[in-house]
This record gives sequence, C-alpha cells and structure tokens, in this order.
Amino acid sequence: MIADRFRDRRVFLCGDAAHIWVPFAGYGMNAGIADAVNLSWLLAGVINGWAEPAILDAYELERQPITEQVSRYAMSMALRLVQGMQSRALPDNLEESGPEGDAARIRIGEEAVEANFGQVCCGGLNFGYFYDVSPIIAYDGEAAPGYSMHDFRQSTVPGCRTPHLWLRGGRSLYDALGSGFTLLRFDSAVMTDELVAAAAQRQVPLAVLDVESEEAASLYPCKLVLSRPDQHVAWRGDEVPENPMGLIDRVRGASLRTGAAVGS
Repeated sequence: MIADRFRDRRVFLCGDAAHIWVPFAGYGMNAGIADAVNLSWLLAGVINGWAEPAILDAYELERQPITEQVSRYAMSMALRLVQGMQSRALPDNLEESGPEGDAARIRIGEEAVEANFGQVCCGGLNFGYFYDVSPIIAYDGEAAPGYSMHDFRQSTVPGCRTPHLWLRGGRSLYDALGSGFTLLRFDSAVMTDELVAAAAQRQVPLAVLDVESEEAASLYPCKLVLSRPDQHVAWRGDEVPENPMGLIDRVRGASLRTGAAVGS
C-alpha cells in the first residue's frame, strides 16, 4: 500500500505513513529512514531561508518512485517464499547420515539461501537507488547504473549516492562531508571560487573538500562533484559551470515553478 500523495500542503508523509509492505527484510524501516533524511534537508533549507519553498515539491518526486520499486520487490519476494513453502515438503531423509542425507541438506540449504538472500543482503536498496526525475538535480545525460535490491555499483551519475571511499589515514569520506552541500575536488588546481561565491550570495551552505584517496580515480571520473546534504550527487564536472549561479539556484529549488506545489 502506497499513499497517492506524500504531501498535502504543510503535511508530509514518510515511513509507514507513506508506504506499508509485507514485513520483509526491514525494507520499511530502511525506506522510512531514507524518506526522513530526504525530507529533513529540504525542510531545513526552507526554514533557514536559503531554499525556496518550492523545493519541497522534490520530496514526493524523488521518494515515491523508490517506494514503488521496493513495494513490487517486497511483495514478489514474499509471495515467492509463501508459494515455495506451500509447494515443497521436506524430504524424509533430511536428517539421515550418509551421502543421500548430505545431498538433501545441501539442496534445502541452497534453496533457503536463494529464497532469503535478497532480504538479508539488501545493499542495493540502501545504497544503489537513484533519483532520475528530480528538478533539483543537474543531469548530464548519462544513465545511472542498474541495481537489484542486494547488488549495486557505485556511480557519480547525478542522482546516485555519492560513492564512498576511504581517505588517507583511514577516515571515511562520509565523515568528512559537511552538514550542507559539499563540493568534492579531486584536483586542487581546479578553481572553484565562482561556485563558492554564488553559494555564499544565496546563503547556501557549501564546503569544499579536497579529496586525497587511492580509490578516487576508479570511482570519480570528474574533477568536481557536488554532494547534497543527503549524500546524493547533485552535479559533477571537470570545471565550474559557465553559470554557477544557475546551478546553485537549481539545487536550492529556485528553478521550480512557484505555486505548483504538490497537493496545494
């Protein structure tokens, strides 16, 4: 069950209020936390004055498609498990010693792993999903990599989760990100002053982080990556865009049509 709307004027739904699934793998909890993280930074931006109120429209546009994906997957897996239990009886020799008993136990074990793997190893759900229809993300035409609920590939395609890597000294990149936007710079020679100045003019919280990591070259093909407060990529490039203020206005919701709020 998924709500038709995640917003009605000043009321927002997240977690079990927005979507209820067959209890399976903790997907409801994980998706609910992701809802709250997504909504919290949007609300903070509006309350603190640097984001346009219209940015709140992005919450439903980003999160509802993700919950629909999870809903289809969770229900299909639950039905598959139930049907499997109804149609399969345990073999009589399951507890017998010897080759036949060993083979029976191996077969049942493999079937159990196949049936339950998706709900135990759900890295795709937590880290692989991406926002591909958001009005506050600057897309560049490259499609995000596909993912399953248990498997994913890290990517800097705008809308994907900012790829994790270990910094020199063993510190997590996520621990080094600011509480607002973070401009990751992988070449200290690239000038970022114009983008920083544009953010300052709009009072958008933006920190520049020079990244030194042996993993960076394989995960980050661009020299600059703008990471949102919720650790999703908002933009990437090898140099500051020609219109830095345009980028800042996009990520703070100024490019959305005023008065077109969902549910208003």
